[in-house]
Amino acid sequence: MKRVLLFNLIVLQVIFLNAQSLVVTGDAIVYGDPTIEIVSHLTVKNTTAQSLDVICEKNVISQPLGSNNHFCWGGTCYSSNTIVSPDFTTIDAAQASTEFSAHFTGPSNSTATVEYCFYPDTNPVDETCITITFDGSTSSIINPSTIVMSEFYPNPANEYTTISYNSKMHADLNIIDVLGNNVKEIHLSNVGSKNIYIGDLSKGLYFGNLIQNDKVMAIKKLIVK
Repeated sequence: MKRVLLFNLIVLQVIFLNAQSLVVTGDAIVYGDPTIEIVSHLTVKNTTAQSLDVICEKNVISQPLGSNNHFCWGGTCYSSNTIVSPDFTTIDAAQASTEFSAHFTGPSNSTATVEYCFYPDTNPVDETCITITFDGSTSSIINPSTIVMSEFYPNPANEYTTISYNSKMHADLNIIDVLGNNVKEIHLSNVGSKNIYIGDLSKGLYFGNLIQNDKVMAIKKLIVK
């Protein structure tokens, strides 16, 4: 017989510098032994004065072998291989949608971290992201180290770009090129913003990996033009 436990969802809620349209909140239901199944229900609110067609994108930060995750959005549940929802959910002005759910299954004591981003289909830059750590060892969902990090701004950029962050512990931001090379490392601490010189980087796509205690806590895209 499955045991059902209801928990508050403690989440990393990130409203990016250039994301003004959406706010995300949620909770979770956890199913127990012998294989855990965690279902996270998120509410996505449209904070604008117009109707929006909202897309969902997932980014798997970490996930153990033998586990699986998928999400439901726009009235459809997608396979674990789906990264960006082919369908959108229309959210009227100043209204909210409760159609989203994230599903994780895996052996007991397994842990995974997945980022979910929501944005209007006409403006992918205006995204709001939330990072969830599914922790089967405690049958709960936790916020990874209460780190909040914005997107790079401006992005694309050619000389300087900036991030804002809020960290209770020291962290590092590693800039990685598409070949996996670490081309720049920036030390972060406490709360504030960091102006980063990127004029020495070649044009192209990079990824900013937020590292804490040797773990990747967030991944942000950066385009150098």
